[in-house]
Amino acid sequence: MIEMPYTIELLNGRGEPTTFTIREANMDDFDTFMELQNIIIAALPDPDIYAPFTEEETVDQLQNDCCWLAFAENGELAGVSVLKPSNREDQSYNYGHYFDYDEEHLRRTASFDMTMVVPKYRGHGLQRLFNKIRIAKAIELGATEGITSISPENPYSYNNFLICNWEIADRRKLYGGKDRYLLRKVF
Repeated sequence: MIEMPYTIELLNGRGEPTTFTIREANMDDFDTFMELQNIIIAALPDPDIYAPFTEEETVDQLQNDCCWLAFAENGELAGVSVLKPSNREDQSYNYGHYFDYDEEHLRRTASFDMTMVVPKYRGHGLQRLFNKIRIAKAIELGATEGITSISPENPYSYNNFLICNWEIADRRKLYGGKDRYLLRKVF
């Protein structure tokens, strides 16, 4: 597992470096999570690309999941990421339910819940870095598989998973009728 906090220099598409520090999030970061979600939604060309989390869901994530925040070298918030681990007590959120996994299989399946990157910091590879961190943590906690859901209208996100050898396992309506891919990877 990558030790936190973790500092790394990443290049954007023009070769310009930015140093980011990633740390684990906790309940003190609630307002930060909600603020970032509002920034992301306001910047979307189509609101169906993202299924927003309620305040209650965000509290649940911060209390029961593995959550990380990324900050740029100037202290600005750059992104957040969440993993619902396979050893989570409440498995009702596990994406394995979409494939009718039994309880034993759910306990080996981590749900890669969300990654949000502030528009200003997109193109640095933060989502891929968050995915590597989440995979390492999922494996550390006993997962042998990961599943995520992504809008087909968000090629940047699903391509970041496909580059890392995830497969599109299904396409269906989720979150009140929003079109989604379900991507899966066996570790």
